[in-house]
Amino acid sequence: MNRIKLISSLLLFFLLLSAAGSSFAQNDQRPPIEPSYDVVLQIVVGGGDDKATTAALPQNLAGIARQLRVNYPYADYKLANTYVGRIGVNGNLEYKSISNVFGQTQQGDTPSFWEWSLGGLRASQNAGGRNDLGLQTFRFGAKIPVRTGSTKDSSGNTQQIVNYENIGLNSARLSMLENTPTLIGSLALPNTLGTAFLVLTLRPV
Repeated sequence: MNRIKLISSLLLFFLLLSAAGSSFAQNDQRPPIEPSYDVVLQIVVGGGDDKATTAALPQNLAGIARQLRVNYPYADYKLANTYVGRIGVNGNLEYKSISNVFGQTQQGDTPSFWEWSLGGLRASQNAGGRNDLGLQTFRFGAKIPVRTGSTKDSSGNTQQIVNYENIGLNSARLSMLENTPTLIGSLALPNTLGTAFLVLTLRPV
């Protein structure tokens, strides 16, 4: 009789120990890490200043060039600059920099300043197995130096008068497909007949 009680007690002990271990393992489970994306913002220029530092469009922007030619009569489009960052689902990204998009440098000329951000990234898988992406906000702003005249200093030297002009674009609730260049908007380039186009690509990491 005592032996039966001992066996029963041992079985009950091991059952309780197994249940406790299982409960601990369940409580220790961490939520899966949500995916991240490389953010690639490319500035495409059509009909801009010939002195600007530009390069031929990469192959991945061929579709964007065809899309632009439907609405803009420029003979050619060039890549002015590329900016890269990284963002996770539900995350935000902010970027500030000095730009040489017009062939300017900080040392040799009055620089331009870029500032752009995006936030509230969401992702949901579509029927094709790729992710439809949504952004709550996208903002792009720039301070562009514009020469408005000239004056002479006390030594008789000519000094350029430069004022900064703000240009920018704000958008909310954007949707796009992952790993697909998407035209976000356009900005007129000061002191030229050209236009800058903002192209955004989100690449899964």
